Amino acid sequence: MKRTYDSLMVYVSLVVLAGYSMAEASVVAGGAKMEKLAGGFQFTEGPAADAKGDVFFTDIPNNRIHKWLLDGTISTFRENSNRANGLYFDDEGHLLACEGGGRRLVSIDPKGNVTVLADKYQGKQFNSLNDLWIDPKGGVYFTDPRYGNREGMVMDGEHVYYLSPDRKKLIRVIDDMVRPNGLIGAPDGKTLYVTDPGDRKTFTYTINDDGTLSNKRLFASEGSDGMTIDNEGNIYLTSGAVLVYNKNGQKVEEIQVPERPSNVTFGGKDGKTLFITARTSFYSIRMRVRGVGRRQAGPESKFEQDTIKTNAGDLTITFIGHGTLMFSFNGMIIHVDPVSREADYTDMPKADLILITHEHGDHLDPKVIKMLRKDGTDLVLTEACTDKVTGGAVMHNGDVSTIRGLKIEAVPAYNIVHMRRGSTPYHPRGSGNGYVITFGGKKVYVAGDTENTPEMKQLRDIDVAFLPMNLPYTMTPEMVADAARAFKPKILYPYHYGRTDPNKLVDLLKDSKGIEVRIRNMQ
Repeated sequence: MKRTYDSLMVYVSLVVLAGYSMAEASVVAGGAKMEKLAGGFQFTEGPAADAKGDVFFTDIPNNRIHKWLLDGTISTFRENSNRANGLYFDDEGHLLACEGGGRRLVSIDPKGNVTVLADKYQGKQFNSLNDLWIDPKGGVYFTDPRYGNREGMVMDGEHVYYLSPDRKKLIRVIDDMVRPNGLIGAPDGKTLYVTDPGDRKTFTYTINDDGTLSNKRLFASEGSDGMTIDNEGNIYLTSGAVLVYNKNGQKVEEIQVPERPSNVTFGGKDGKTLFITARTSFYSIRMRVRGVGRRQAGPESKFEQDTIKTNAGDLTITFIGHGTLMFSFNGMIIHVDPVSREADYTDMPKADLILITHEHGDHLDPKVIKMLRKDGTDLVLTEACTDKVTGGAVMHNGDVSTIRGLKIEAVPAYNIVHMRRGSTPYHPRGSGNGYVITFGGKKVYVAGDTENTPEMKQLRDIDVAFLPMNLPYTMTPEMVADAARAFKPKILYPYHYGRTDPNKLVDLLKDSKGIEVRIRNMQ
């Protein structure tokens, strides 16, 4: 049965530390207030957000998992939850739960069907599983302490474990803690943060390729219950208040909550709301920053996606169609030429950065840009686009800029051969841009509508290239192959290819070593 709770607005009390000013450094959105979303529980825990931003959480003594929806209603997702504690979504949309009472790790599909992933280690039952984090490979780290009644314990201590991505291998990765509890990993999968409130300390570890941990380091001289991380690398501990530590282990802020918090996660439609479980209640507050945790596949998942490894985390490419792309990198969303003819953008992720290559209607859609914009969205476009869209930053051919930590270079995009009647190019020189964007050391070239220009052929060290291939507006397969042989991208995606057969390009470059041609649905 669904219930709607009246919201109780409570002003948040913030203590800003380490010399930061409130206006410049607060992770909380300006003017934000703490909101009590629901109450009347016994002990809330384990918040986790799905793709829509709905948040699931547990009420351990009442043996339930609840679901809070964006419209403010609460429902019971699962009764008899075996005193489930920590929750986390995998990439398939299954909710993984640490069942403290069941002493097992389970996966729950959207229909409520339960699969046991782990219930013993070397033949011995776990203590009382507490919290978990899923790494970028799909492996699961989880803690196994015991609070309260310690009868029936058969383990030789309270430890941390890792379940391999194929769910076939379980290893113990930490065996020297007093009582491990919350844990969270960095989005690049290289660092794990684990708290030991039994020792009143929180540690960081280097994650090795096989899931084992090394290089243990003290992160904070403070224990915690649940934890989370934001897109700036700040770590959120729960110990009396929500304690915010920067990536260097310095406490920079405290977020006071009316009740003692037990766990935190980011959720909401744009991922910029912090949800807090706190004893008998469930709270939220709007944030300046956003979360970076894995969430169930969202509306963009119906499109093809590729992941490119970089030295600063994974770059996810979503192939929307024609000339339209979306990049996800370190919590940022970058839309390239978003247009309504290729996708319904109603529920697509809001943009941190929008790149527009030129003013034609299959690349510039002012209504979609308005839909994707939020406070702080950066818009990069050409001079010719400014008649239709306001508030953007113009980049001219040859300009170089750094936006949101990304180096962006504007490459000329124009026709040399193909002309309209009267010898007017479909895309005159100076009117359009291609963009080279550097993501963590990887250079990605989105060419826009262009031909195999001298400027294109002079590019170097391109890791990923998107080259247009459709007549009469851009290039033939032969022209694309000519350009590719000149600047040698490691991965080449033909896009904007209309009725042109992209397999012709594969054949043309079959003997070109070092160039991998990938065909995606980009007609």
